[in-house]
Amino acid sequence: MIKIIVCLKLILDPEIPLSLFKIDTVTQKPVPPAGIPPVFSPFDLNALEAALRLKDQNDGQCTVTMLCLGENIPKAIIQKALAMGADEAVILDDAAFDDLDPYSTAHCLAAGIRKIGRFDLICTGRQAADWDNGIVWAGIAHHLDLPCVSIARKAEIADDKLIVERCVSDGIEILETDLPALATFSSEVGEPRFASLKAMMAAKKKPITKWNAADINFQSTECPDPVGLTPPPSIDIDCCFIEGSSDEEKGQKLAQLLRTFEEANMPGTGI
Repeated sequence: MIKIIVCLKLILDPEIPLSLFKIDTVTQKPVPPAGIPPVFSPFDLNALEAALRLKDQNDGQCTVTMLCLGENIPKAIIQKALAMGADEAVILDDAAFDDLDPYSTAHCLAAGIRKIGRFDLICTGRQAADWDNGIVWAGIAHHLDLPCVSIARKAEIADDKLIVERCVSDGIEILETDLPALATFSSEVGEPRFASLKAMMAAKKKPITKWNAADINFQSTECPDPVGLTPPPSIDIDCCFIEGSSDEEKGQKLAQLLRTFEEANMPGTGI
């Protein structure tokens, strides 16, 4: 039986309007907007999709376990990911896991993986879509002494080996490594599958296990405090519609408008 563990991180929804993105100037943390639930990092969903494709290829001989880190993760979000095809979920839920730095996050996830037990493959996203550090996966591989392959777009398991296709600047690279191993996945995997209504109903019966810091024998380390965190500057955008009876007339008016704008902002130059 092939056992795959997929690490997933909850982040603020990247699609939230900029006007709702707020920073707490005291805690130096983003403030979750009311009424907008968090989402799993898109790269992590790519990793889950890659794991589920391996499960499809080894029908009946593969299990997929989701490993999530965070306090008070909404059950509905976990069940939605389970409905994609994962077999179970393990949530590391403790106040001690709040706002860990990347190294401590890797240490915590590695402790959770040890608690889960035997595994063949760990799948992660190439990086989280909030802070974009892209180093937690390397920390997990370090703590568990695993070979790792990064930025994979496709993977298969054969003869106790992991075979991975990864994107490089001048083409596709094919790598092979012994199992157990860790692989990170990117958007080149393709869009994650949608869950059917039947799968959503079935996901409610799948096991969800919660462990705290004591359960995994985790001791928090000293986390660095952020030096500064500020929201992006507001940008005032003026929009005008160019009218005209023909495309030629509209083009002439646009050219004149650009010339006027350039002369006003960069005197002495011309188009």
